Amino acid sequence: MPASWGAELSPIGATAPNVVFILADDLGWRDLSCYGSPLCETPHIDALAATGMRFTNAYSAASICSPTRASLMTGKHPVRTGVTDYIPGLKSKPEQMRTPRTARQLALEEVTLGEMFQQAGYETMYAGKWHLGGVGYEPPDQGFDVYVGDRQLGPHGRDWTVGTRITAAFDEFVTARQAAEASAPFLAYLSFHEPHIPILEYPEHINHFQQKVAGLGESPAPRAEREGRTRMRQDDAAYGSEVAGLDDLVGQVVATLDHAGLREETLIVFYSDNGGLSTKSQPGPTSNLPLRAGKGWLYEGGLRVPLLVSLPGKIEPASVSDQLTVSYDLVPTLLDLVGAEVSVNNALPPQALDGRSLQPILLGDVESLPARAEYWHYPHYHGSTWAPGAAMRDGDWKLIQFDHYGQVELYNLAEDPSETKDLAAEHPERVADMQQRLAAWQASVGARFAQPKNLAVEELVAWCIVPFDASRRGPEARAQMLQELGLRKLAYDWREEHVATWDAEIDALAAHDIELTAFWCSSSLSPGQDPGTQRILDFLRRRQVTTQLWVMLPDHELSKIDDEAERVQRAALALRQYAELAGEIGCQVGLYNHGGWIGRPEIMVRVMRELSDLDNLGIVYNLHHAHGELDQFPTALRAMLPYLMCVNLNGTTVGGEKIVTLGEGTLDAEILGWLRQVQYSGPIGILDHRGQLDAKESLEMNLTGLRALIGPVE
Repeated sequence: MPASWGAELSPIGATAPNVVFILADDLGWRDLSCYGSPLCETPHIDALAATGMRFTNAYSAASICSPTRASLMTGKHPVRTGVTDYIPGLKSKPEQMRTPRTARQLALEEVTLGEMFQQAGYETMYAGKWHLGGVGYEPPDQGFDVYVGDRQLGPHGRDWTVGTRITAAFDEFVTARQAAEASAPFLAYLSFHEPHIPILEYPEHINHFQQKVAGLGESPAPRAEREGRTRMRQDDAAYGSEVAGLDDLVGQVVATLDHAGLREETLIVFYSDNGGLSTKSQPGPTSNLPLRAGKGWLYEGGLRVPLLVSLPGKIEPASVSDQLTVSYDLVPTLLDLVGAEVSVNNALPPQALDGRSLQPILLGDVESLPARAEYWHYPHYHGSTWAPGAAMRDGDWKLIQFDHYGQVELYNLAEDPSETKDLAAEHPERVADMQQRLAAWQASVGARFAQPKNLAVEELVAWCIVPFDASRRGPEARAQMLQELGLRKLAYDWREEHVATWDAEIDALAAHDIELTAFWCSSSLSPGQDPGTQRILDFLRRRQVTTQLWVMLPDHELSKIDDEAERVQRAALALRQYAELAGEIGCQVGLYNHGGWIGRPEIMVRVMRELSDLDNLGIVYNLHHAHGELDQFPTALRAMLPYLMCVNLNGTTVGGEKIVTLGEGTLDAEILGWLRQVQYSGPIGILDHRGQLDAKESLEMNLTGLRALIGPVE
């Protein structure tokens, strides 16, 4: 027991039941006869369902195995355990988003179900697939007295008899206890491989299912799911035989209990670690219809799973519950049902349980528990063709955020359980609210994310190092410094003193393969007659440079116009002239917020709407000039999104200093979350115009701070 264990479990009563937890691997929500499978036949599992409660709205905490298994061991959301992908996970490809590291094992500091039951006085056993760490992190290290694992069982992916060795080990465990006249109850966790790929043909059943499938006719064409293809009918004979094999194994477990006279005093839970595998680059072996997609995906087919709970004399036979529940609920549920009575608010190190007990549902005290939003976070790529994203369910509403694709979808599951009608465009306010709540939850649990391409070092725009550099570097030294740091883009913040070195700047940038992303400048309200504007445009034309021009309009001149509508029109006229002049040389123009009236987000958006016919115009937004709008920024960001050309970051604290190092501001993580919510994919600048700092030093500090905010990536 870890020394950090700080909560004492109440002693169990004299009649505390034994617990047998049966975990299937990749078994889909509709892969059992009692859930309406059109192919699979599961009489033993159906008989188990007839002795207890069947849940129709049960979910796994993840659409893949290891994170769900971690949640089943700890009662926590997988994000809290650090296990967010199957172990060891799939490394992203160079052209993809870089994904966060997943823990390669369940930390020993976590208090597991085995340890909880040990403390409650139970003897504990684990047999079968673990998938939560190797040597040093296996069941004997995590609270299980008896462990029968792969070394004893053999290659479960190639030998269909492995499951029978698990049931034999369970039978030996029970028999040995009886011979020793053991008085303590037991927890037996039986983790089967079935029906995970590779799908094996089970000799006793394959002929039957081959004949059954032969009568179904030609298989329907698969459905495209972004990069994947989904099987549209259960018609894989080998899969049917493997599920039948799993059903036999469950029958053997129950038979062992019956033979030992223990069935009436044993709580049995039957569960799956995620939805059935139906979607891959080529269709998977099962179909989850009417649910969409399958394992790996955050659609219902990847998350909704069968859950059966049986305890004779306590749980009403053949009962059915529509209660929405997730895998981390089973830890407090089991503790309650055996009389250990741990409150879900009890502080278990290092965090409280995320789950809540289903005991009131199971014992018939209530029909439903209070409504609770549920969240899923899967920031990795997967062989099912899933790409990084997250999801949230709130009542009947389900939101899925596809970070990789920069898209969001919204479904009403009561009306559309198959998730066929995306309602995001019809309910933008609900989408915004759910995305904000999803982001707030992600921040609260310390979620790590796939790194958007615009946050890769080579995509970041170095900003304010001209002229704010204590070392006063010239063009060549500045370009060499950027190259050394891995930065490939520069926003040029010019002053009159730099005009003489403009040509040298362009030459140095080209020599070091640095892009001139932007050229900052101020302008009058009549850019066509403004000598400074003309000088910049002439220079860019002569050097054949196409870039963004970040324009600061004179707020002090605009403020002289009393009527705000007229003021908007005057700003729009000035920008139109500038955009037309810049368009002649292929440049874009960004309205730059430098404080004042013209820098307010709602005003910038109004100006953009006046100029909707121009395609080379947008908004450049700087957080260091936005302290007055920080409380409104999430909403403002959505309004500005269609026009954003660049967002410039620095360390930001409400009421704090204008510029601090990125990562040291109290809002920095939240600001990145806001950008994720709206799925902004354009350029991001990092800046630090504290002139007393060396530019290389300030850039390095900001890059270090940004890496800390993002977290380790593969």
